Amino acid sequence: MLLAGIWLLGQADASAQESTASQAGIVKVLQGDVHAERSGKSRPLAIGERLYAGDRVVTAAASSVGFTLRDDTLISLGPNSQFLLERFAYSDKTDEGNIAVRLTKGTLRYVSGLIGKRTPENQLLSTPTATIGIRGTDFIVEVPGE
Repeated sequence: MLLAGIWLLGQADASAQESTASQAGIVKVLQGDVHAERSGKSRPLAIGERLYAGDRVVTAAASSVGFTLRDDTLISLGPNSQFLLERFAYSDKTDEGNIAVRLTKGTLRYVSGLIGKRTPENQLLSTPTATIGIRGTDFIVEVPGE
């Protein structure tokens, strides 16, 4: 029984390490109704909630969210926004990685973090009508709804 308990503790620790390793960022500010969607499942977001590559973040009317990625990139979404964190990879040791995000509707503010300083060519933002490479900056993008 003791061995089973020790094994379970080890498994929980391994799961926590995997979870942290694949974590892209964390919600820092939130107002109103904001959800993350992944693999067909939706979950309400709250301050402190983790975000992962592949998460689609949706804000309702009169809602907004701000999150910080592991490389200190800051992303804010305004009301009625639809955003996809397509790709996020980051090495704490080298400050290198890559980010690809897509805004399909709404307003986004993006402030580059360490990836933008170290390898700015590895940042990409797409909208329904344009794709831009980000070269270490602070900007706002708006995509009108249909």
